[in-house]
Amino acid sequence: MYHPEMSWFGRKSSVSATGSDLMAGMPPVTEPSKTEQFAEDARQHRPADEHWTHTQIFAYQELLQDRYDSPLYVGVSGRPAILLCLSGRMRADLDGLEELIRDMGADLFLEGHRLGRYGMVRAVLELPERNLIFETPLTLAHGDVQEFVSAGYRAKAVELHLSHASDARSQRFTCRAAGLRPVVEAALDAVRGLDHPTTPAEQAAPVAELEARFPDIGDGLTGRTRIRLTVTGPADDVVTVETRN
Repeated sequence: MYHPEMSWFGRKSSVSATGSDLMAGMPPVTEPSKTEQFAEDARQHRPADEHWTHTQIFAYQELLQDRYDSPLYVGVSGRPAILLCLSGRMRADLDGLEELIRDMGADLFLEGHRLGRYGMVRAVLELPERNLIFETPLTLAHGDVQEFVSAGYRAKAVELHLSHASDARSQRFTCRAAGLRPVVEAALDAVRGLDHPTTPAEQAAPVAELEARFPDIGDGLTGRTRIRLTVTGPADDVVTVETRN
């Protein structure tokens, strides 16, 4: 099933520049990232005419709220991370999954698509267990997506954070992302110059077109769009956001 990214609050300018020509070609952000949302919250509670530093620490799983079986792609504070909370429908618990991922890694597929006047990036995360494959249409109008792409491009690495609706444990991995840069470059080239949908209403038609093109999640996945995720160590389960004025 498709899970388009949902809209949060007001429109703002782009954040998280990378300094590369590739990322400089990103479209304007019309949906602020979690990083910018946290910073805006800090500014609202502190004087605008004084110098201050505010530090916020969040558990990654807090960012998911009630989102199940639908990966969230974020780049909070420059850390590219995929967050996923499994429901009982997908798996009874987390038993044995950590060992599988450490031994076999995971696959991330990214491909840009022209869908009428819009461009979207089809993301498919495949874990090393039958039926643990998840599809998410991403829009570059969202700051979280831009921060994930730009941070992953810089680091050539991705964090994977897994949890379960009925399990207090979490599993966290830092992964080398082999082949990420050429895959990202091709995905961005495919949607360059197009509009990028922000709201669920704007996303409805392009997402429906993607569903028609790829009726099954495994359809259209190829080696040229594959990013191999190989575990290199643990990942911190919290993220720190520091805002300065």
